[in-house]
Amino acid sequence: MAFALSACDSKVGGTPQAAETPSSSASTTKPSGATSDNPFGGMDPCKLLDQVLAGQGYAAAKRSDADAAHNCDTKKTDYGVIGLALQPGQSINDIVTTPGKAVTGDVNGRPAVQERDALGGTGSCDVSMEVKPKSRATVLVTLQTAGTEEACRVANDVSTKVEPLLPANG
Repeated sequence: MAFALSACDSKVGGTPQAAETPSSSASTTKPSGATSDNPFGGMDPCKLLDQVLAGQGYAAAKRSDADAAHNCDTKKTDYGVIGLALQPGQSINDIVTTPGKAVTGDVNGRPAVQERDALGGTGSCDVSMEVKPKSRATVLVTLQTAGTEEACRVANDVSTKVEPLLPANG
């Protein structure tokens, strides 16, 4: 299986459960404005996306049509769309739409769930990373001309760059 997240545990059957792994020591501390209900505080998903995708030919990230308060996306013409959602109060287990297509693992030591073809078609892949106490950051990739393997490779790559910028899980 070409699942690039480290410490891949297994396919998820039923309700997905995060892998038991240590949290990343590379993560930032709480952002200013963070609360117990919203560990993301004043973090801007558009700025995070722009930062990790700089120089790769993507347009400036902008607020998504769906849940604009928490989601941003960016597009590369004739390639696809990458989104980032910072979702307080929603765990990594809450997002899985098709448990049989989800696997648990971690991103830089942070518990995560990867879901292939999350939107029902080929060429999509989501990686949701845990942000304690009960929140998540999700990288969503949908490619126009490439398949699911490439979408998951891109989602894994972007996730490993986003993860150190997230609030610590400590």
